[in-house]
Amino acid sequence: MENAVEALKMAGYMLLFVIALTITMVTLTQAKTTADALVKNQDRQESYQYIELGDGETRSLSRTVTLADIIPTLYRYAQEEYAVQFYNSDGSPLALYRSGSGKDKNDLDLDTEHWVDEYGVTRYEEWRGNTTKIKQHVDEVVKYLMNNYKNRQFEEKLGTEEDYEEEQDTNEMVPDINKQYKRIITYTLKN
Repeated sequence: MENAVEALKMAGYMLLFVIALTITMVTLTQAKTTADALVKNQDRQESYQYIELGDGETRSLSRTVTLADIIPTLYRYAQEEYAVQFYNSDGSPLALYRSGSGKDKNDLDLDTEHWVDEYGVTRYEEWRGNTTKIKQHVDEVVKYLMNNYKNRQFEEKLGTEEDYEEEQDTNEMVPDINKQYKRIITYTLKN
């Protein structure tokens, strides 16, 4: 009789072990599936390979584009924090909109969408900090471009700008690992 009770206890423990093992396997499978989905849906630009240039080397990456190619770039400038600039074929700025300061602007760049008023107070454009208003502002810029440059071509140039201002009081060189760069996309109207 005692052997039967011990056998039932052992069978119960085995049943609990199998249930625990099953729950562990299901949980690990779900975690792997979730991790795979996150990796698959990761932003494609994080895996881009950038061209490393040697000392004294310069390279211009450019292509000819139309407004159909430009418009998606405009809608992503605030999310990806890059600058988009427009120029006429003679190199002069191509005015896209009038800033709150009253000046014509040729770029979409979160870092330049402000000005200092006559009292020394920094003022920001009305669309800053609100994704809905940023989208409405880009809608207005796209409408302006479509009305004036619908069938025109632009030369697109990709580049970066060092986004680090070295202090003038020190002679220290900033290690490359600490430097920050900002992507700049320039569109020049073709003749």
